[in-house]
Amino acid sequence: GTVIATSRSDYTDLARGMGVEYIPLSDPARFFDKDLDVIVLATSIVSFEGTVKSLLPSLRAYIADSTKGNGRGPLIVDVLSVKDYPRKILLDLLPQECDILCTHPMFGPDSGKNG
Repeated sequence: GTVIATSRSDYTDLARGMGVEYIPLSDPARFFDKDLDVIVLATSIVSFEGTVKSLLPSLRAYIADSTKGNGRGPLIVDVLSVKDYPRKILLDLLPQECDILCTHPMFGPDSGKNG
């Protein structure tokens, strides 16, 4: 698959070196033009709500565009270490056409092995 990255900071060269396309967070419409299936939100808890809000206008436009997404939004994945806060933000703010997955950054088959 294709990986598209975005951030407030310019990671163009780093992304290119990993075979990833970088689009500045300041251009969310261009980000959504990539017809994304999954968006992983990897941000600090302090920035989380603002980041989600900054994506909403372009996300809604993407869903409304009949040539993209088939009326569905992408799966939005959060990787914060807390779950209640991001879950509430995502459920309260995201259009109902989006699915969400709240996961922990340390999740894995061995993460609960010994309790």
